[in-house]
Amino acid sequence: MLMFVAEQVSHHPPVSCFYCECKEKKMCVNAHVWTKSKFMGMSIGVSMVGEGVLYLLEHEEEYVFTLPSAYARSILTIPWVELGGKVNINCARTGYSATVTFHTKPFYGGKVHRVTAEVKHNPTNTIVCKAQGEWNGTLEFTYSNGETKVIDTSKLPVTKKKIRPIAKQGPLESRHLWQHVTNSLKEGNIDAATEHKHHLEERQRAEERQRAALTTPWKPKYFAKEGDGWQYLNPLWKSL
Repeated sequence: MLMFVAEQVSHHPPVSCFYCECKEKKMCVNAHVWTKSKFMGMSIGVSMVGEGVLYLLEHEEEYVFTLPSAYARSILTIPWVELGGKVNINCARTGYSATVTFHTKPFYGGKVHRVTAEVKHNPTNTIVCKAQGEWNGTLEFTYSNGETKVIDTSKLPVTKKKIRPIAKQGPLESRHLWQHVTNSLKEGNIDAATEHKHHLEERQRAEERQRAALTTPWKPKYFAKEGDGWQYLNPLWKSL
């Protein structure tokens, strides 16, 4: 079973954190990210600033990784999203690192969602594995000994997520907080959705003014500031 929790821990800048764990596999991920957006004619580019850490507790290994950029294309017609840029993965304990490149689609021709990668053993400066394919489709891995493996991500099993009913959610959980906006959008009532959104934002501004007047800082519920990043309060290694 995989448990996932996310929280916006800062509004200026808008930093979001997420944590997921699988007790059976003794692995978990802790990450923080905030975005920088820019308009590019018919597209919107979003840079993901931050990093995550994958913990493999059984092997006592930590893999630090960055995140790719995202691009919303054809925003005035039929929009679609692709990933682009390089992701770096490093494990200090083993000396292995990887560079994963998400290739954006050329203006004419070319495939979408294409990705290539190299895994390097830094102490010996050797490439031990290369990968290519589509990140949401078929990926082929070629190892230095000549062995190859193919994974079709579209055929991997999908488990439906389980979420608490809105009535049992906390007042600041997204689905609870934005339920009236969501329902109005589903009904196609844009005016009602705008009104509910305005009411929420005005209430949040009032709460922020009150915290400023009382010099009371905003305190996240699930994460705590740690150096330049944020750490989940009850990570898996605390319960093992």
